[in-house]
Formats: sequence, C-alpha cells, structure tokens
Amino acid sequence: MSIVFESDDRHLSNTKLFVRGMAALTVVVATVAAMVARSEGAFAETVAVTAMLVDVGDGLPKRSDVKYHGVLVGSVQDVVASDGSHPNKVHIELIPSHAAAIPATVTARVVPSNVFAVPSVQLIDNGPGPALRSGASIPEDHSKASVQLQTSLTALSRIVDAVGRPDADPTVGILETVERATRGRGADALAAAAQLARIVRAYQGELSGVDDSPALLTGLSEAVHGLQESAPDLLAALHSAVGPMRSVAEQRVRLTELLTGGIATTETVGTALNNRTETIIDLNSRLGPVLQILAAGSGNFVQMTTSQTRIAHVFAHDFWQPDTQTGTAKVIVELTPHKQYTRTDCPRYGELAGASCENGPAAGPPVIGAADQPVNTLDQRDILAESLGLPREAAGLAELFGLTVPAPSAAGEPR
Repeated sequence: MSIVFESDDRHLSNTKLFVRGMAALTVVVATVAAMVARSEGAFAETVAVTAMLVDVGDGLPKRSDVKYHGVLVGSVQDVVASDGSHPNKVHIELIPSHAAAIPATVTARVVPSNVFAVPSVQLIDNGPGPALRSGASIPEDHSKASVQLQTSLTALSRIVDAVGRPDADPTVGILETVERATRGRGADALAAAAQLARIVRAYQGELSGVDDSPALLTGLSEAVHGLQESAPDLLAALHSAVGPMRSVAEQRVRLTELLTGGIATTETVGTALNNRTETIIDLNSRLGPVLQILAAGSGNFVQMTTSQTRIAHVFAHDFWQPDTQTGTAKVIVELTPHKQYTRTDCPRYGELAGASCENGPAAGPPVIGAADQPVNTLDQRDILAESLGLPREAAGLAELFGLTVPAPSAAGEPR
C-alpha cells in the first residue's frame, strides 16, 4: 500500500502520521495557551485584595493599572457592580514584591491615568501600618483632595458634554453656539478684536509709561505706598471708609427700596395723625390725670422697689436652694395662743415677789386696730378725689398707688 509521506528508509503509515501530527498540534496549542495564560498572569504569584468603591467613574476595564506613589503595583481583575446597598467590589491583584511595601491603611480612588482619560486605581498612603495581606479590603478614599478631584472631573465631564453632543440631541453645544453667532460676521469680529488690542495697548502704556514718563498706575501705587509709610493711620482710615461706601454701592437697590418704604411709611403716619388730631388731643387730655396720679405716688416707688429687692434677696439666699433646686422655708409654729409676759405673770410666794414684778412690762402691747376700710363705693371715691384735688376718674388710680385717706365717717367727712 502506498503511503502519503516517506522519510529515508522508515515507512510510516497514514495512521502513524495522523497520530504524530495531532501530537505536534497539541503541543503547539498547549504552548500558545501557556504563553497567553502567562501574559494574563495566570502563573504569576499575586496578592489578591478587594477595593470597595462607590464611584468608579465611567467604569474600570479589566487589566486597568493599580498605582501606589506613581509606581505600577498591580492590575484590576474584575468589577462586581453594586446592588444598591453595597459599594462596587473591585478585585485587584498586586505584585508580591510591591505589596510588601504597601501599608494596610491605604485607601483607593479612581483617577484618569493619561490624557485619554483611561481610568486607573490609585492607592492613597495614610500613614504607616502593617503590610497589605491577601484578602484585605481597601476602603474608598474620602479625603478633601479626592472630593475636589471628583468635583473637578464632574465639572469637566459636564463641559465636554456641553461642547460636543450627538446629532440626535437637539441641544446646541458651546462651540456650535459660538460658530453660529459669528457666522458671516468676520469683519465685525476683526474690528472688535482690533479695538480690544488697542485697549490692551493703552492699558499697557499706562502701566509702563510712554517716553520715559512715569506710568499713571505706577505713580498712583507709589503714592499710596508713600502715604502708607508717612501716615499709616490716615491710610487705615481711608481703607475703613472704603468699606462702608462699597457696601452702600453693592446694596444700592436695597437701600433705595428701604428709603422709598420709609418715605411711604412716614406719609402714611402723617396722614393718620392729620385724620385723628381730635382723638390725639382728647387722649392727651385724658392722660393728664393719669400722669398726675403717677407723679403724686412717686414717693412710694422707692419703697416699692426696695421691698421687691428685699423680697428677692430673701428668696434667693434664704428660701431657694440652687444646688437641689428646692425651696426651704423657716417657719415658727405656735400651738398655743401667744401672750407677752407682763408684771402680772411674775411669780409670787406669799409676800415674796420675783424680780420681774418690778422691772417687767406693766402691760402687753396694744392691740392693732382694724385697717381703714378700702374706698370701694362711688361716694367714697368722690370724697377721695376731692381731697386730693384730682378728677373723679383718677380716684381709682390713686387707690392702686396707696394714696388713700381714712374712710369717711357717718357724716360723710374724712376721719
């Protein structure tokens, strides 16, 4: 039987050739697979950690760089998306030689690694600590720098979205708006640019001076510095005066509204006073007796305030205990009628009398009579007002301030 391939004196059958070819193909495929796996890091020893990140930007592709102090220390293997209650889990494999120098206190954040905004994970150093071990969890960095970076990236993303938009979006971007505004107006744009250039040259001339002459702004600055050195108090007063004027200039609209409202209020009050002139005069006339009563009772004001002060002092120092927030009253209770000792109570044993029979009080204290009856009736108030020389309606006020007279007798005259 003829064979497909012959080599020297060895005769191989088709079956042997097929088996040898399959073996060679298997070796080639295994070698290629091993090389691919080696390039993917399958045979490399790594330290697996997990970064818990809430914000991953536009996403972290597989094999994204992981850097620490600008050095590539590992790569991202995969990202487990958040379920809403937990942050995103970013599985990271670190190079063992670099992982030994990374402390366990590091935090992670997502940053762009180049001008093409390719995302990468950056590990932030937060001080010394034990080395990062396999299976460790790295929290997200919430430092001020990270927040500012994320805010800047968000603002930049919004600017990019505003500049370039898809054709299906009807919103006009910034550059397209500028293009439409300047379309067919090249001459006007050039004229405006020329005027702007002239203004800039004039301003520069004022700053640097012309023909060796001192610049206006430079001279003004030197004058202010000289004034500050010679009269610092005057410059401080000038600076203090600028502040209120600047406030007035900034709040000009509100100041105008305030003055307008004040004028309107004044006009309203003036109109009300003009319409109620008689009422105001009558009120003032009726207020006269009240002021007379207050003036007549002014002598009692000192006693009233003194008594109030004394009562407050006794309450604060004797009755109220601030430590326990309770009141303690000192009360003397007598279960028998009180009677003052007199000579008639001295001890006597026949003709022998005690010493108190000669030098003791002869009699008890006089019994205090009933106070004058209050002036309650209309006739009594009339008599009181007449005796004080005040109008009839002022008698009630006089009674409130203690300006009372003895109750009238049966004949109707004061006692």
